[in-house]
Order: sequence, then C-alpha cells, then structure tokens
Amino acid sequence: MIKKSIVFKLIIFSVIYVSILIFISPIIDHFFNELDESQTNYKILSEIIIQITCLAIVWYYLHKFLKTILKNKFNIVMGEPSENLMDFISAIVLVGLQKNLIHKLEYITYEHPFRIHF
Repeated sequence: MIKKSIVFKLIIFSVIYVSILIFISPIIDHFFNELDESQTNYKILSEIIIQITCLAIVWYYLHKFLKTILKNKFNIVMGEPSENLMDFISAIVLVGLQKNLIHKLEYITYEHPFRIHF
C-alpha cells in the first residue's frame, strides 16, 4: 500500500513539474518564428526539425534535473510506471504549448508532396 505522504509528495512534485513546463514551453516557442507561408517547404521543415530538437534537449536536461530534485529533496525514487507517466505528461505539455510549431506542422502536413489532393 502506498503511504499518503508519498502520494502527497508526488502530487506536489507533479504540480511543480508541470508548472515549470508551462512556464518554459512558451519561452521556447517565442525563440522561433511564426509560420510564414511564403517560405519554401524545406525551410519550414528545417525550422520544425530544429524546434523539435531544441524541445528534446530542453526536456532531457530539465527532466534529469527535476528527477534529481525529486530524489534529493522529496526522498522519492520514481519507478518505471511513474517515470513513463511523467514522460507522457511532460511531452504533452511541452509540445502542446508550442503554438508556432503546431501551425507549421499543420501547414507542412497539408503541403506534403506525397499527399493526394481530392
């Protein structure tokens, strides 16, 4: 049975973790330009790849840092299910708040050269 104190610590940590992601995600998004449809598809695609790579690097180091804080400050070691859940939540929050990236992905999806237009 899980102790109530561990559940409470996980809830506090989750709120802190998601709050940090909600704060950092729009900052990353503002480093990149909005969708400019006059650019070539290759330029837009390269911006998408660079932005996703940047998100992956920030997420990796932030996750590593916050996992260390969870272990040292809260005395909680996350198991594989908990870590997978945090990965899933952080991915949704981090990518979901990338307005410029989402617009570029939607645009490039419909402009894909292999898409059949009816």
